[in-house]
Amino acid sequence: MRTPRVLRAVVVPVALVAALSGCAAGSVPDVPPASSPAPTPTVSTPADGVSLAALGFENGPVDRVFVPVGAQLASRVDQTNNVTLVMTAPSAADLAAFYRRTAAGNGFTVTADDAATATLTFAGFGWTGTFTGDRQASALLLRPAS
Repeated sequence: MRTPRVLRAVVVPVALVAALSGCAAGSVPDVPPASSPAPTPTVSTPADGVSLAALGFENGPVDRVFVPVGAQLASRVDQTNNVTLVMTAPSAADLAAFYRRTAAGNGFTVTADDAATATLTFAGFGWTGTFTGDRQASALLLRPAS
């Protein structure tokens, strides 16, 4: 028995598509394995520090940024886009050393450090931080990373 031309016109393309899709179904593209997120570093509260949270700050990484015990705060700003502390003591050099130690110790990456100008910048947890000071005052500024 002969197959009518119309039937052959439908059966052949359908069989071809089925054969090609069967080949494609057998091959799986290379997909990298799902990576697990990096663990969040634990907070290391310095013995000589008080967290911003303990000082009543609500914005920023308040559980990971500290102020030395006994620091004299001259001014403060606590906003969603800007957290600033102006301190008149301890000295800029002492504060820079404190932030150099505590920023890295709490999972931040130090991105610049200039001891000559008592300036330190760091980043992490969706925020960037800058510390700078002189003989009269020092400031710590935290802003959301862009």
